Amino acid sequence: MSGIIIMVSGGHPVHTDKTVDSCFILPILPHKLGNVRDFWDDVSEKYGSDIDSHFKLNGVHRVIAFLQDIPEKGDFLLMFMQSRNSLERTLHDLFASGLECSRYLTSQFMEFSGIDMSRKENFPGIELLDDWKETREYMEERGMLTMPWCFALPLKEGKASDALRFAQEARRSMASDIEGMLRHHDVLRRLAYLQHTQQGDFIVFHLLASNPLDELILAMTSCGDKMCGLARNKIMEFTGIDLSDQKNVPKVELLFKWDEAHGFETADQIIAYTE
Repeated sequence: MSGIIIMVSGGHPVHTDKTVDSCFILPILPHKLGNVRDFWDDVSEKYGSDIDSHFKLNGVHRVIAFLQDIPEKGDFLLMFMQSRNSLERTLHDLFASGLECSRYLTSQFMEFSGIDMSRKENFPGIELLDDWKETREYMEERGMLTMPWCFALPLKEGKASDALRFAQEARRSMASDIEGMLRHHDVLRRLAYLQHTQQGDFIVFHLLASNPLDELILAMTSCGDKMCGLARNKIMEFTGIDLSDQKNVPKVELLFKWDEAHGFETADQIIAYTE
């Protein structure tokens, strides 16, 4: 499945309906995982109204955050962000203003990641690999419970350029096959970025699907479809990870969701993740 996600399927561009959708990761320093959880509790409980207004005024439509422990790499915060402006402009507006809530965001991110997010040179360096969205109405008419997910896979050293070239080739020659596979597995949205970090290169994904992430990945990497086989081979080539083995499936933990209509929702408040 993740090999297929790397492919560019020729779907919709990132800029759709005057929004920009991005996903990226940030490292969490050793022994700072508790700080991350406490931080978002404080944001939602103590600074909720200020941060809510701050997000809205700076054109943020939605934010979803996950935690992921990546073997041999450490703990990471994964974020999906939908905004009016580019990711760079949005991060600048969120972290570099003189508002108290902005300074709080900056200081807390510095505390748990070691990164000063108010400085442009520290913004995540991401490169789009794929942005695909289901448009056929009958998919929504099924009344499926849809769940957003984010996860990352580390690339082997020197494989970033190969992954990018493969994505470009897939866009030209495999778009319809990839789209068919995604539809077969009830994937409604797929966004993938190549991100360069001090910890190495990663592919960072955002998915909207009808199944839990582990079930979806295992289904897509163990099926007998030709594209599934290609996915397994490519993900092994680029990452060295066999995602058809359950022990290698990414383990992610929802931290929170925020959107302009409902504000903050923590993992405990979201039924889709607790049933």
